[in-house]
This record gives sequence, structure tokens and C-alpha cells, in this order.
Amino acid sequence: MPVLATGAATTAAAGAVATGAFKYNRANYLFDAGLRFSRYTSGYNFAMAQATQYRQDIRDLTALTVTKMDTYHVIGVIFFVLNFQLIMAGRLGVHGPSPPGYIMGLYWVNICSALMFLCVLIWFTLHASARATAGSVHMLTRTVRLPIPTPKQLDKARRTGNMFEKQRMTDVFRVPFVVPAPKEATAEEQADPAKKVAPAGSTRRMPKWYQDEQKELHASKGGAHRNAVPEHFELYRGLQQEWAVHDCYSRIGILYFFSHWLTSVSLYSQCHCFGELRALWPAWSVTFIFTIAHWCLLKLDIQEESESRFLAMLPIEHLLPFTPILTVAAMSLDYSVLRPGDGWIAVIYLISWAAYVIHFLWALRLFELAMPHAQADPPEIPGKPWTPGEWWLPRAFASTVYIVAPPKQLEPGNTCLQQEMKAAKGNKGVNVPQKKTREISPMLYPWKLFRGAILTNICLWIFMMFGRVFDQVHGERQLLKQEGRVMRWPSHMQPWMTPWTRNGTRNEYAHTGGADRRLMEHLEHLDLLREEKVPNVAERLAASLGSLAEALEGLDSNDMPISPNHANLPVAFGEDLLKALSSEGHGAMVHLPKQVSLHLSAKINKKFVFEGLEHLGELLGASYDDGLVVTTKTGAVAHCRGLPVEGRWPCQQVAEPLPTPLRAGCAAMLPGGTLRAAVSLEEDDGVLLLHAGLDGKWTPVGEVSLPHHSHHRFSFERRGAELYISSPHGALKWHIGTLQ
Repeated sequence: MPVLATGAATTAAAGAVATGAFKYNRANYLFDAGLRFSRYTSGYNFAMAQATQYRQDIRDLTALTVTKMDTYHVIGVIFFVLNFQLIMAGRLGVHGPSPPGYIMGLYWVNICSALMFLCVLIWFTLHASARATAGSVHMLTRTVRLPIPTPKQLDKARRTGNMFEKQRMTDVFRVPFVVPAPKEATAEEQADPAKKVAPAGSTRRMPKWYQDEQKELHASKGGAHRNAVPEHFELYRGLQQEWAVHDCYSRIGILYFFSHWLTSVSLYSQCHCFGELRALWPAWSVTFIFTIAHWCLLKLDIQEESESRFLAMLPIEHLLPFTPILTVAAMSLDYSVLRPGDGWIAVIYLISWAAYVIHFLWALRLFELAMPHAQADPPEIPGKPWTPGEWWLPRAFASTVYIVAPPKQLEPGNTCLQQEMKAAKGNKGVNVPQKKTREISPMLYPWKLFRGAILTNICLWIFMMFGRVFDQVHGERQLLKQEGRVMRWPSHMQPWMTPWTRNGTRNEYAHTGGADRRLMEHLEHLDLLREEKVPNVAERLAASLGSLAEALEGLDSNDMPISPNHANLPVAFGEDLLKALSSEGHGAMVHLPKQVSLHLSAKINKKFVFEGLEHLGELLGASYDDGLVVTTKTGAVAHCRGLPVEGRWPCQQVAEPLPTPLRAGCAAMLPGGTLRAAVSLEEDDGVLLLHAGLDGKWTPVGEVSLPHHSHHRFSFERRGAELYISSPHGALKWHIGTLQ
């Protein structure tokens, strides 16, 4: 009996222990199952938060490029308008005589090269922004997606209570505290797993359900490490290579544009100050302002290169900004009071050639600075630029292009949950396959386009220097066809003085204003004439013309054809005679007494016909002094020596044609055989005074405005000292004196 009682007690105790162990282990299983599902959902929540961060990485990297390109594009559009203003609306030579040729060559090559680089950079900004936006959309819609678990994955992570029946018997009836629990690894063992010595059978201390969880959630065939780079960084860096070079050369294009534009603005300001404002010191001051600004831009953007090339030993970028100072010095000499015959023109051309050589070397330097170079992956140092080794970019602009590329490795302490979850699903690990990193050849197509722009700039300078050599050898503008016409420039009532180097002289044909400052001294005589002498002169002239008109009415029209409009006949004055001339080449000589009255007191005693004027056009005006000097509608000037013989008066052309088209004009012979002419052109409302030497070439020496825009007739007094001007509004006399 005692034996049976002991056995029953033992059986009862064992049953109680087994029941307690079963219940204890089942409760642990259900508790671990709940924790397992919570851990699963929490992991996916963290992964989705990290995926959201990665999607923001894509947006931030793309926004950097798009924002820069938009800014560059706005700058380009604004300066596109300003550049065209200098070319079209504010073009030189419209408001006054054009500047010298060497300045125009420098100015036009710079302003047109600036426009060329501006167009290139605008096109690069369009492509870079569009490519970056397209690459971002591609990544966001295909690669960087939120890792939301599927219903199948959620069902697999869930555990039911009857699954406890599938566990090992040792896990189901493990007696707590009797069978040792699993021992956790120490900190040293976690840091160095090789030092950890696991006792035999330690793996069986962990419940089977825990071991299954480890296999499902953490098993991986690849070697996952904590600092593995996220996959989207590798993918985006491969895509970024397609627009990073466009981004780079659009930034370089801005520098090249501003370099040429600031030089052209300096030259434009100089031409405006000298050619129109007649202001020496403002030309110098504004040149220094643009020069310093240009030097600062080049110094800020171009860094020293580690590997010097053939032009790096001569840093032209330090000399180029100061070329406008050379040109303003040349223009100061060109527009100065110094005489061109003293060798100053050679000095001016020498200074201009120094500017041309510097600009040509700068064009070569631009090619060298923009040339891309292969590079190894530099170490990532905070505060310093870094670009991947597969990108070919210029070294000289490494710190100014501001391109941010995704890193090739994470910072210590950062993890990538997405990669770990992919590894848990049985992927090959966290290393991205080579096909996803886009190992392709360098993107050099943008450089080829930009290189074409630079080569065009170099060719422009070569062509312009060849043209300058031609002009200096053969003379300025000798290739232009003049067709016998004289260059005329609007002067807007200002006494313009042109540079020596254009035509070898400062004399210019102009209209609506004075062309020589010496004429201003005689304007007081003209004002006094208008106020006091006009009535007297008009009375004398009306008396002479009235008597002549009455005398001409008595002529036989068959004997000597004269235009019936006697008021418009050209008339030549002598000391004691008048000559009335018809436009067909006929005339009459009338002797006048010293005291001329309003009554008929003249007698026509000679009628004549001109010879030698048939091919020169109709007569326009004449003056008498030891012969008759006649002017025709075509601008021809002829001298009829002596007096008519047997009704014929031979004439011979004595000077080059006057500027045309003429509305009125006459010429006079001065002592010494030189000529003086006064003309009024069709589109002008003034009198242009010209002088011709023994070579017969006309030179402008003065210009005044007429009080009325109507039909005028001119005639010089003997020796050309006074000019008589008649019109339906009255008559004027201009005392010219010895002005030449």
C-alpha cells in the first residue's frame, strides 16, 4: 500500500508538473506570437518611413538641378533682351559718326560671342531641367516605392493557437528554471562573434518558433552589412550622368557669356562717351567699373588647376578684364587734339593689336578651361566638392558648378531597412547588380556642342584680325562700294569730331547741325544779320531781281529761250552786272548802274550759251569772279573762264561732284585756285558749307540751319566772302570771310 500511495503521489505530481509546464509554454508561445506580428508590422512601418525619406532624396536631388536651371534660364532670357538692345536699338553709328574700325571689331566679336554662349546655355538649361525631371519621375514610379506588405505576407506573419501543437515536445513541456533558458551574448561577444563559444546544445534552448522566425525574417544569402548604400542612390547616380554634364556646361556658359558681355558693355560705353557725349572722364570711370567687375567674376569662378597645360602658365584671365583700359587709352588719343601726322595713329594701332592678341589668347584659354577630364573617385571630405569618377567634368570649375551626387556609401551608424528586408526575402544581398549602376561611357555630347561654340569664337577672332590687317594695309572700309556717294551721318545739331583712324581726317559730311566747332564763332554774325541786316539786304536783292525780271520780259522768246519762272532763275552777281541763267544752259548778261532803283534801269547787252555742260545736268546756281563758276543738279562744278565769245561760253569741270541729291547750291572760286561751295540737300533744312583744295576734293567746314523749309537759291559774292540766300520768305546774307 505504501508503495502504491507513493507511486500515485509521484504520478499526480508529475501530471501536475506537466500540466503546469504545458500551460506555461503555451502562454509563452501565444505571447511570442503577438510580439512577432507586432514586430513584423513595426518593421514595415519603419521601412515605409525610410522609403518616404528615400523618395524625398530623389525629389531634393532633382529640385537642386531644376531650380538652378530655372534660375539660369531666367538670367539668360533677361540678358538676351539686354544683349539685343546693344546690338539693335542702341547700335553705334546711329546718333553720330561711327567709332573707329578697331573698336568696332572688338565690340562686335564680343557682343556676338556673348549672344552665342547665351543661346547655348539656355538650351543646356532646357535639356538639363527636362532630363532631371524625367529621371525623377522614372525613379519615383518604378524603383523607390513604399514597401507595403501583401495580404499573403501578413497571413504568413500571423500565428494561430493550434500551431502550438506543431512545436517540439521539449518546447511544449519545458519545465521553467529546471531546463536552463537561452543565454544572451555579452557586448564583447556581439562586437566579436569569433570570441563567443556556444555550449553544446545551446541552439535547442531557443524555442522552435523563435528559430523559424529568425529564418523567415533575417535569413539572407548575401553578406548584408550595416553601411550598405541604398539601391536608389546607385540608380539615381547612373541616371544623373545624363544631365549632370548639361548642368555643368550651362553654368560655365553663364561665365563665358558675362565675360564677353562685360567687355562689350565697356566698349559700348566708351564709344557712346567719345562719339556722342564728347566726355573723356566718364569714359575712363565707367571702364574701370566694368573692368573690376569682370576681374572679380573670373577670379571667383575659375580655380587654379592641379595639372597645368600650355596656356595655364600664362593666366590670360588675369589680363583680359583690363583690355578695355587699353581701348579707352587708344580712343583718348584718337579723339584728342593731337595731330595724326605725329605718329599717334601707329601708337593707337599698336594698342589695339595688344587688345586683339589678348582676346585671341583668351579664346584659346576658354577651350582649355572647359575641357573635361577623367578622374578617380576622390574621397568625400565635408565642405569640399565631390563628383563620381565616372563623370568627366572640367577641373577648373569643380567648385562652382554645384552638382550634388548621391553617395557611394552610407555614413557610419546609418542603416538601410529596405535592403535588410529584401535580404530577408532571400535576395542576393544588399549589393546592387552592375546592370543597375549603369556602367556606361562618359556623357561627352554636351561638351562637343560647347566645344563648337568655343571654336566658333576662336575662328571669329582669327577672321577679325585678318580683316584688321587688310584695313590697315589698304585703308579703312575700302571693300565697301560707295558708288560715288559721300558718307553722311546725322549729327543732331552737334559739332561732331570723328576719329583719325577711320578716314585719316576728322572732316565729315553731316546734316541738321554743325560739323565744325570753328563755325560757332560766326553764328553771332548770322544772328545779327537776321535781326538788323535782313530788311536792307532783302530790299537791295528785290530791286535787282525786279529790274532783271522786267528786262527779261522784253526779250524775244524765239531768240533766247528762258524759263518763264523768273523768280526761280539762278542768278550770278558781279560788281556791275547780273547774269540770269536758265536750267537748259542759256543765259543773259545785264549791266547795272551803281545805284539800283526799283525802276527799270538795266540793259541786256549779251546773250550766250554754255558749252561743255551738256552731260552735267541742268544748272542749279552760279557765281562770278574772273569767270563764271556754275553748279548743276548732279553736283558737278564747272568753271567758265573770262566772258562769252560770240554768244558761246566754254566751261570745264574743275572739282569732284558735290554730295547729292541737291535742292540748291552754288560754288565760287577763291584766291589761289581753291573752291568754296554752299549746298542744301533734299532731305535737309540747312546750308552745308564745303571747301575744295587744288586736288578738287570737297571737305565739309560748316553747317547752319535755314529759318524756313522752302525753295532757296544761293549765290556767292565776288571772292566768295559772302553768301546770298533767297527764298519766297525773304533774303539773307551770310558773311563767311576767310573761314575754310
